Amino acid sequence: MLKAKNIIYGYCTYTTPQKPKYLISLYRSEDLNIIAVFPTSKHRSGVAIAQHGCNRRENVPVSYVFEAKVPIGKKYMSDEDFSFPLQTTIPFDYCFREDTQEQILQSFVNPSIVGVLSDKEYVDLLYALLYSPHTPQRYKKVFDQILHEYLG
Repeated sequence: MLKAKNIIYGYCTYTTPQKPKYLISLYRSEDLNIIAVFPTSKHRSGVAIAQHGCNRRENVPVSYVFEAKVPIGKKYMSDEDFSFPLQTTIPFDYCFREDTQEQILQSFVNPSIVGVLSDKEYVDLLYALLYSPHTPQRYKKVFDQILHEYLG
């Protein structure tokens, strides 16, 4: 369920407060260790005027924004476009979750795959994370490896 690019939605018991939440899976190792991010619909872009994609403050990547109703991939098992209903941000200073697939899924009530990021959005997001000083160093190595493999 949590393979790279999958967008999961469900009632999240991991966050405070507990609420319906999206999770985007960025990586799954062979032993099913997952690196994922929690996006938010709150204004957390870190910039005065957010734009779709990587947002920078003083030329430093601080967040990734998905504009409301802008297609960012496909609905799961469909050719229909997927978009978030509200402007949705991945703030790089607190968004990460790393755990086993089982432990991540246990923190959701009725999780389901609702979408799959397009290759372009996935690559753009990984580049932004790779070059952000807010991304933990241990993840940067993984993102760099993914981009090398992904782009050949």
